[in-house]
Parts: sequence; C-alpha cells; structure tokens
Amino acid sequence: MKKYAAALLSVFLVCGCSNITPNNEKVEVSQEKLENMTALYTGFAEANETIDNKSKIGVWAYYEDGTKEFITEGWTVKEPVTLEAGKTSEVTVEYQGLESTIMVECSEVDEASFKAESQSPDQSDLEVTHSKWYGKKLTYTGKIIARVDDKDFRGYMISIFDDKSYVCVLDFNKEFDFKEGQTVTFWAYGLGRVESKGLFGKERSCIAFKAKYMEEA
Repeated sequence: MKKYAAALLSVFLVCGCSNITPNNEKVEVSQEKLENMTALYTGFAEANETIDNKSKIGVWAYYEDGTKEFITEGWTVKEPVTLEAGKTSEVTVEYQGLESTIMVECSEVDEASFKAESQSPDQSDLEVTHSKWYGKKLTYTGKIIARVDDKDFRGYMISIFDDKSYVCVLDFNKEFDFKEGQTVTFWAYGLGRVESKGLFGKERSCIAFKAKYMEEA
C-alpha cells in the first residue's frame, strides 16, 4: 500500500498542485507576421475560479499570409479575474502585441442538478477519448486504493472498473475525508489523461478528476 501512496503523491506533485495539464501536443509558433488573434477559455466556469496565466486558454492566431494556427502557450492574461456565481466576466488575453477579450459566464449549478447532469462513460470511452470529457460532469463509484494529504490538496486513487486501472480524484478544497478501503461515489469534473512520473518506477499516465461531491457508497 505504501507503493500505491508514493505513486499517487508523485502523480499529484507533477500534475495536481497547480493546474493539471492534459497531455496535449505543443503547437509550433509560426514565423509569419501576426495579423489577428482570437482567445478561447476552455477551463472551468465555477464560482471562485481564477483565470490567469496558468489557466486553460488557447489562441487562434491569424497571419498575413492567410494561414492560422492554434497556440497553447506564449499568451498572457492582462489581469487575473476571479469568477463570480451568476455573473459574466471579461478576460483580456494578450499575444504578440494583440489583445482578445473572452466573455466567461459563471452559471452556478446546485448539487442536485450537478449530480443529475453527471455522466458515466464506459472504460474504453473514458480512456480512449479522454480529451472530450475534459470539464464534463462525471460520476463513478469505486474503492479507494490510496489517499494522499498535501498542504494544498487531498487526493484519492480509486478503482472504478473491474481491472487494475485506477483513476485519480483530486479534492483541492479538502472537503471530503475518506479512508483507504472505503467504497465511494464521486461526482466531479473530468480532467482527461494527465502525465505522472515515478508510478511503479516508470512514467505513466492516469485519468484524473476534480472532485465536486463525494459520499460513501
């Protein structure tokens, strides 16, 4: 069990403490002159979520030669914005001297609605097409294999399928307190597949979730 806990901590230290990053490929930046740009926010639109330079933002860059490309790094948020429930916030993104304003609507969903809207894709769908579930409301029931407590978060490694394919559930607010061996149901936002180092001495990846609600099954 210590091996599981050590592996789980490695996953969280690499991926969890400050903005988990799905394993997307980097996009090479064009050398053509930038003519226009449009920014997109693909992160969570939850109350108290702060949008800053670490947030999930992408930029469509349009060049003078008529080409375009999607940029995932190199941009900056002009001023960090913390989302408020029921309000729409303006976020200004800068890239190579140009600016684009994103309107982010924060529609708070109550617990009953969140649970009712949560989906449970099967194992192959979740693991193979993991990127399409990023930010989606998901729910599963499984046994806790390991737990890690860090100063910034609490995390659980949970077996939700019949095989030894474990997922990582991150509780950044430390709202839930469950032990190894307990069976729980969780409702969470999907984070897609994240990279980890040190899992059983090898580089591995796992499906991760940002916990919203958890209860003993």
